[in-house]
Amino acid sequence: MEFRTSCVVVGGGPAGYGAALAAARGGAKVSLIERHGYLGGMGGAAGLSAFINYHLDGIHDLSESIYQELIARLKEDGGWYSADEPHVDFFDIESLKSAAERSLEEAGVRVLYHCMFDTIEGDGDGYVLRFVAKGGEVKVRATHVIDTTGDADVCAKLGVEVAYGKAGRPGDMQPMTMVVQLGGFDPEAYGEAGGRLHDGRFACEGCTRAPEIARARAAGDWTIPREDIAMWWTSPRDPAHVTVNGTRIQGFSGCDPEQLSRAEKEGRRQARELAAFFKRYVPGFARSYLLATGPQIGVRETRRIVGLKTLTTADVVGSVRPADSVTYCSYPIDIHSSEGSGTEMTHDQRIYYGIPFGCLVPRGYSNILAAGRCISASHAAAGSFRVMSTCMSLGQAAGAAAGLSISSRTPVEHLRGEDVRAAMSDGAVLQCA
Repeated sequence: MEFRTSCVVVGGGPAGYGAALAAARGGAKVSLIERHGYLGGMGGAAGLSAFINYHLDGIHDLSESIYQELIARLKEDGGWYSADEPHVDFFDIESLKSAAERSLEEAGVRVLYHCMFDTIEGDGDGYVLRFVAKGGEVKVRATHVIDTTGDADVCAKLGVEVAYGKAGRPGDMQPMTMVVQLGGFDPEAYGEAGGRLHDGRFACEGCTRAPEIARARAAGDWTIPREDIAMWWTSPRDPAHVTVNGTRIQGFSGCDPEQLSRAEKEGRRQARELAAFFKRYVPGFARSYLLATGPQIGVRETRRIVGLKTLTTADVVGSVRPADSVTYCSYPIDIHSSEGSGTEMTHDQRIYYGIPFGCLVPRGYSNILAAGRCISASHAAAGSFRVMSTCMSLGQAAGAAAGLSISSRTPVEHLRGEDVRAAMSDGAVLQCA
């Protein structure tokens, strides 16, 4: 199969979804290529059914219009709720897949599933990308490319300079997490034991169960390198169905198939241990069981491009908001230790920074963009914007830039961030005072 398109988006996670939708709405002919058989990225493949923290001071909503539209669709479908903290949106994974798919269909985006990216090369009039698929090779010609693979796969294969982890090298990256789903939770028993229920049905806990973990470790029931459970929450569809972010798989690279395979196996081992812990130590889980793990392990960090600009740790903690910012973020720096059980997290609610457009533009190449967790940034800064809601906003910015570039016949690397932001402004949230 071979075809031509104006803009090809590689990766159908939150960033890819935002990019494809924004580019199509900007007038571009868009194709989105995804290796799985559905959209959602870590929200679908890893089973991480929570969009976290896009509010400033817990009040001002910093999410962009495409994210807001998606949440509205999830609400209409009955696949959403928000509990206790207003900056966490919990969703049903199947609702997410279908809602995102419908939005792209309505915008005229061509979506191809089950295509694994292989190579990219320039052809004098843009780029030629090759994908491995069931029916053989798929060749796509495009003038504009948006890399939303999460791992900067496309940029790295093209030759863009990339950095890894804390020291800029493979290794010492944030650990992975196997998201665990439990069945058989009893909300009534949980409430009777003092647990808080939202609307009398839904439960959510964050940074929790440290005393129980200490007891379990002393009893030989806990070997996972965590001091607490990051978060667990009940499903919008079924309060007896719980999702848990509580494993930690350290020392593996998400870009190496051998290491990734070992990480998947360790993740499933930890999933069994986590399920047994909840059953024995947490009220309401006496009859619970391991229901499922995600189709793939959750990956926090791999490659990041080196762009025209780089978001620094000082930019984040200093709440720097440059004039060429294309989106804003208030999520704290959240770094899970690559060794041991610690988690480094800033808890300053005043963090509120902008991400410059140049962070999305690889240095030395034309009409190619990156969006999501693989943009140009320091290791610590990436620990903040890596959350899915911000990744979707970064995708929206990249898609708006591609549409603007195509319509104005201006290479993306020559665009001004202010103009890209203006192209996003239809329903977008502007900077808070």
